[in-house]
Amino acid sequence: MRFVKTLTFLTLAIALVFALSAWAQQQRPLTQDQVQALVRDGFGDDSGAKLIEQRGIDFAPAEDFIQTLKAAGANEAFLKALRAAKPPEPASAKKPINQVQVFALLTGQVPSHRVTMLVQERGIDFEPTDDYLQEVRLAGGEDELISALKRAKVTKPATVDPAALVRRTEVRQHVARGAELRRNHQYVDAEQEYRTALRIDSQNADIYVSLAAALIAQEKWDDAAAAASEAIHLDPNNDLAHGTLGLALGQKGDWDGAIAEWREVVRLDPNNELAHVLLGEALGHKDDWDGAIAEYREALRLNPKDQNAHVDLGFALGKRGKWDGEIAEDRAALRLNPKNEEAHVNLGSALGRKGDTDGMIAEEREALRLKPNHAEAHAQLGLALGEKGDTDGAIAELREAVRLNPKEEIAHHNLGFALYNKGDWDGTIAEEREILRLNPKNVDAHVTLGTALYNKGDLDGMISEEREALRLDPNNAMAHAKVGVALMQKGDEHGALEEFRAAYLLDPKNYKESYEDLLRQMNQ
Repeated sequence: MRFVKTLTFLTLAIALVFALSAWAQQQRPLTQDQVQALVRDGFGDDSGAKLIEQRGIDFAPAEDFIQTLKAAGANEAFLKALRAAKPPEPASAKKPINQVQVFALLTGQVPSHRVTMLVQERGIDFEPTDDYLQEVRLAGGEDELISALKRAKVTKPATVDPAALVRRTEVRQHVARGAELRRNHQYVDAEQEYRTALRIDSQNADIYVSLAAALIAQEKWDDAAAAASEAIHLDPNNDLAHGTLGLALGQKGDWDGAIAEWREVVRLDPNNELAHVLLGEALGHKDDWDGAIAEYREALRLNPKDQNAHVDLGFALGKRGKWDGEIAEDRAALRLNPKNEEAHVNLGSALGRKGDTDGMIAEEREALRLKPNHAEAHAQLGLALGEKGDTDGAIAELREAVRLNPKEEIAHHNLGFALYNKGDWDGTIAEEREILRLNPKNVDAHVTLGTALYNKGDLDGMISEEREALRLDPNNAMAHAKVGVALMQKGDEHGALEEFRAAYLLDPKNYKESYEDLLRQMNQ
């Protein structure tokens, strides 16, 4: 359950803030540290060479540095691109921001001050009218951004086609309206505004990204992925588009695809800590905890004050059994923000793993003080109370956990186990059957359901459930042993012996005595 909670992607707004702020910086030349990071992260190849060619570098690479990269795995194409890299482009030569791009940034809920910084750095290619500034305000632009737009350096195209100018104004109006609607959570109407804008300007990657964001807000994952993919087709180096596609693919359960997109974002902007966090989360969904840990550590190297990266790193360390490391990271997060309920929940769980049940209870109660409807905190508190022998308290907390999150299998399983300890076989059966309704392949649920049916006197029901568990997991020693117990009750000693023998061969430590006792009994 902690996995589902902690490694869910950041909220859509945060994810898009990350991607858009990265996009705003993508034209900056690479630093020496960034070039080293490319090689370290596996991009010392043709893809890294292409990035160097596109962005340039802000330093003169010494031959010793180049040889160090070669020893670290950089290929000849990468090294050739590094030697031939052009000096950084002067700030005055950077392409100015257009009207639609301002709204694309605000559509992703980028903080207004970040958009302000971009406008100040690159200037704009239009004269901001009063009507335009009002549209920016409605889309979420604050006074700081309005002032920056008024003072920005304006670099207009050398020639302007009057018909193109009319189309551009019309596109801007639809995009501005879409941004305002999305800000007000009117996602369906926002989608229609972006689609209308695309009928006028079908080659605008930024509008496709805005459309993808509106579709994600409606949980239209396939459509969002298609829109983001089209943006990438139009602008392959748009890391906003790659990040948005990664988000949509992750929500679809395509973690391999999501990982590929987040890796591309990291390649385009190696110093973006949130990109590393999101890549780490995607790797966690593939159980690549070492990879996730590396990404979280890189995020924290870039920004040691990222409380969420501390929490995620702690969680990943816990998945590797490094409880002390998890505790340290959660406490680091709480020093930065004592009200981080996720850090309290995870810290409590880690303390419980270390045997500190009282500490676990204290942390989960603090999490619930901060957020009373936190399903995971109720579930963890229920486990801790069960450890302390408070079965009734455990059942109450676990019931609240499944009420808040009815699809969480582990909470149902732990509630079933608590009811089992109370002798409530019917309650246990109900919880395990609910798990199997959610996931018919849950082996533990079949095993526990079989045990509860046995306690109700239903031997055939028990055998059926344990055999289904063995069909799903042939090496489940406990299921073999439980079938053996049921067969003994039915008078099939030879069948029972075969099941206990299988359990013994799979787990000698726990089933050697049972197998040998039955063997002696049958030989008497």
